[in-house]
Parts: sequence; structure tokens; C-alpha cells
Amino acid sequence: MNCKTFTTGRLVVIAALLGAVIFVCVNMLGTQLLRGARVDLTQQKLYSLSDGTKKLISAMQEPVRFRFFMSSGLTREAPQIAAFASRVRAMLNAYVAGSQGKIILEVIDPKPYSEEEDRAVAFGVAPINSGSGDRLFFGLAATNSTTGKATIGSFSPDREAFLEYDLTRLVAELDRQGKAVVAILDGMNLQGNPQLGTREQQVLTQLKQFFDVKMLEPGASKLPEKTRVLMVVHPQNLGEQTLYMIDQWVMRGGATLVFVDPAAENQMGSRGAPPPDTSSNLAPLFAAWGVGYDPKRAVADAGFALQTERMINGRPTPMSNLPWIAVHDEGLRKDDAILAQLAAMVFTTAGSFETTKPGVNLRPLVTASSKGGTLPVDDMKDRNADLRLQLVKVQRGAASPVIAGRLTGSVESAYPTRPEGVEADGEHAAKNTGPLNVILVGDADLLMDRTWVQRRNVLGSEVAQAFANNGDFVVNAIEQMAGGAVLADLRGRGVSWRPFERIKEIEAQANERYRAKELALQEKLKDLEQKLQEVGRSGQKASEVLTPKQMEMINTFRADLLATREELRATQFALRTDVDRLKNMIIAINVAGVPLLIGIAMLLLVFRRKNRALPRKDA
Repeated sequence: MNCKTFTTGRLVVIAALLGAVIFVCVNMLGTQLLRGARVDLTQQKLYSLSDGTKKLISAMQEPVRFRFFMSSGLTREAPQIAAFASRVRAMLNAYVAGSQGKIILEVIDPKPYSEEEDRAVAFGVAPINSGSGDRLFFGLAATNSTTGKATIGSFSPDREAFLEYDLTRLVAELDRQGKAVVAILDGMNLQGNPQLGTREQQVLTQLKQFFDVKMLEPGASKLPEKTRVLMVVHPQNLGEQTLYMIDQWVMRGGATLVFVDPAAENQMGSRGAPPPDTSSNLAPLFAAWGVGYDPKRAVADAGFALQTERMINGRPTPMSNLPWIAVHDEGLRKDDAILAQLAAMVFTTAGSFETTKPGVNLRPLVTASSKGGTLPVDDMKDRNADLRLQLVKVQRGAASPVIAGRLTGSVESAYPTRPEGVEADGEHAAKNTGPLNVILVGDADLLMDRTWVQRRNVLGSEVAQAFANNGDFVVNAIEQMAGGAVLADLRGRGVSWRPFERIKEIEAQANERYRAKELALQEKLKDLEQKLQEVGRSGQKASEVLTPKQMEMINTFRADLLATREELRATQFALRTDVDRLKNMIIAINVAGVPLLIGIAMLLLVFRRKNRALPRKDA
């Protein structure tokens, strides 16, 4: 065959066919060879795993099976959650890809009255009632190779910002066996005292439901075996061996939740009376760790202050109790999973924290309002004082006082070497050897029932009813910290739904340009219709036949009415023109832009080959 018979057109057809074959082959190979490869081009990396999550799932001790129950009719019944459902599926695939085979994903569509529907209910996945009466499912059940089971009953768009947190927490829960051990060093008598008529505090009752709680002796030098979280409550006069135990636990990355207080109103002495000193501190440890905390000053906040009544000049006078505050809204960091679902927390005479060394950071969790500052604790002890006089004494800083925060960075031990005569497990750590997992709280009274719980009699039984989220904060914090520093670093990462800011801007500009004119035309239209009705009524009262003048007026009004309606339609059309033009342009770019670019590239390639001289074969 003569090579001249291969015209440019035939070469293009052959190239297109070969390109199609290569495209199919590349896709087939890519599906197999690049199954774990992912590219996330979203601004907030919504479909990517954090480094901590990757480290956690790669270090899993045993395999985990994800059973993702999602009804096929879910997005049809609720199309507004389609983007969220797509992100959940993509994130599950990311966990599978990053686990190196340790996480297996099974996607199940539980049809009505099917065996799969029974499995979903048996695993604890919550059904969603649809408009058609069928039960829809959108949840996850995870199991390990033994008896471990964890469930997300239903994925909620309200929790989309914490999707990775919820999934990583589930994996961490399966990776450890049994309830997490929580060791508590108690200086507030959370267990109660029957002899003094005090009961076990509700926060301790809740902790026992979720965790294996171990109470420590005042002079403890060792933590119980398999301790996951150490909770230090109102520490006073601790011995060196106990301080060293706490210090070394923190240096090794141990999860530590510390509650100190400049004035614990609920502390009781051995005989039920308040002790002479109600303040607590970890002064030697705080100084070494770079934590600034002054037990002689307490937070005073006019923005969050609770209302109280004091007798002033023999008359009951309502006023703000500045050191007793209910923190909500701006004071709670809702981008942290611990506080995301909380509404309010109550504190009474709380202390505040800051950092005093470079390299040490304090990530705020709970802060005072913009009106918050500090006052000397001694100024708050007089129960008969006029609290209004305290307002002018509040000392404010550049930022709102931090009542609770997460300690991060690099810290040094309070002990250069192990103290003589002190027993301890493991080698001495002069500085933190792993990421810090420490939360500091400036109030111990928040743990006491009086601060956040009221008891009611319901059908003859006493029931505890919470009016603040103090207990939820403690449970959430310990649950997160028990999962390690990985969960502590996971914060809200945004949601998949994002509005078209440019379109919103154009709509606002169009509204500004045309809305006033539209309203004026509608008013004119209403006036013309009213005049037509008046002319008709006046004619009917005088006689059955309208006069020529009335007919002329009616025709004029009708002409104006039609013209006004036409102008109104044109104005309303103009209101949408700019927006529709931009939307159409976006659709055109998305649908035709990429193919058009590929086509242009192919044409340039063909013309380049056509203009290039073919090699000659010598005779």
C-alpha cells in the first residue's frame, strides 16, 4: 500500500480511534493501579484526611469493617442532602484508602422489608421516616474482629463540620478494648459523704456510665493500669510524689484534664464547714510548663453575668453578679467538637489562663465575653456588698480572659531529674516526648450539682434536670482525650455546601437597581386599577350607559395599565438577566469548557502535523 493513500483526514480518524482505545485502557488500568490515589482541590480539603487520622488508621491493631447503610431513595426524598451524602461516601473511601487494607467498606441499600433493613436495625442504625411511609437509612455500623461494635445511628448535616472527628472517634473506640480507664484525683468530694448528707455529684455519675472510673488516693504516686485520662480536680497541698506523677504523665503525652479554682464556693471541710483556703493551684507545674494562672484574681464579666439580689439599705436590689457567669454564644468555641453542641456553661468565681513562655500555646475553648476582665478574689467574698461597685474595678486586657483552654506546644518538666525517694514507672522525661493532650479549666465548682443541675420530684422519684451543659462538657472532653492527641487536633473543617458569592453579589446589585422601580410600578398599577373601578362605579350609579368622556377615561386608563404591566414585566426580567447570564456562563464552562479545550488542542496538533514536511524515501 502506498503511504500517499493515508490522507490527513484518515490519519485524524485513526488517531481518534487509537485515542479512544488508549483512553479506555488508561481508565481500566487507573481503576486498578490508582485506586488509592486521590486529589482534593476543595479550599478546605473537605475530602482529605488529617495527618493525625492517617497515623491512627495506619497503626490500627486489627481490621475494622464499615457497613454503610444508605437507602437509594434518600436523596430522592431529600435532595438537599445529596452533597452531604456524597461527601460521607467519599470520606469513607478515604478511610479505606488510607488504612492499607485494615478498613473494609460494605455499602448496603436496605430496601423496605428486606433482610438488609433488619440488619440495619439490629446494628442500631436509626431509621428515617419518609413521606411515602418507607423507612430510610443513612448511618454507619463498624465492627472489629472480636466483639467490638460502634455505630453512627444517622449522619446529620448539622454535624458535617465534624464528620472526620466522628469517624475517627469511631475507629479509635474500636481500636481499644473495653471502657477507657479514667483516674480522678478528687479535691471537691465528688463521691459525696453520707455522714454529711451529701450525695454523689451528677457529673461523676455520668462519667461512670461511659468510662471505667478509678478514684486516686490524695498521695498517689502511680496511676492505675491502662489509664487513658487523668482528671485532676481542685488540687491542694499535693505531695512531691503526686506532683511528679502528674508532671511525667503530661510529659509522655498522657491525657490530662485539670480543674483549678481561685475560690471554690462548694468546697467543704472535714466537718461540713468551708475550709480556710478554698483556692487551688498547680504552681510548680504551671510555672515549668509556661502556664500563667493567678489564684488571687477571678473572671468578672458584665456580658455573661447572672442576675442576683442583694439587700442594699434594707431594700432588695437586683444586680449583676459579675463573677457568676453563664457563658454562651461567643464564649464557646463551636469549632471544637467538645463544645459544638453545647448551649451554655455556668461558672462561679473562675480563674483564667495565659502562656508565659515561647513555644507554649493555649488554644481557647471557653472565654469571657468582650466585656470580661478580672477582679481580686478578696473583693468578691463579701456576700452583702453592693456588686454594682465592682463594675468600675474590672481590669480588662487586650483579649477576653481564657477560662478553659487546650495546652499545646513544647513544655519542660518541673523536675530536671527524678526526685530522690520518689518511685515512678519508666524513664524520666525532661520535656514532652509527644504531642500534649492537656485541657486546663479555671473553675472546679462547675462540677458540682448546685452549679448546673436542679432536682425535681417526678411521680415520687427525684430526677436530676440540667439547666446548663457543664456535665456534657466534661464527658465530651474526656471522650475526646481518651482517643489521644489525634482527636484533640481535629476541629470543624467547614461544610460541602458553599454559596455562589459572586451570584449573591450580582443579585444584591440587581435588587438595588431594579427593586425600587418595580415597587413604584406596582404602586402605579394598583392606582390605575382603583381608578378604573371608580369610573365604572360612577357610571353605573348615573345610568346604565357610560358617557363618551367616561369611555375615553377608561380607554386611557386601560392603555396606561397595559403599558405599566409591560414595563413591570421588563423590569422583573431585567432583575434576573445578570444572574441568569452568570449561571449560564458557569454551566457552559463546566459542560463545554473542558471538551472545547481538548478539541482546540487536537486541532492545533493536526495543523502542526499537516504543515510539517513528510520525510522522503530515497530511491
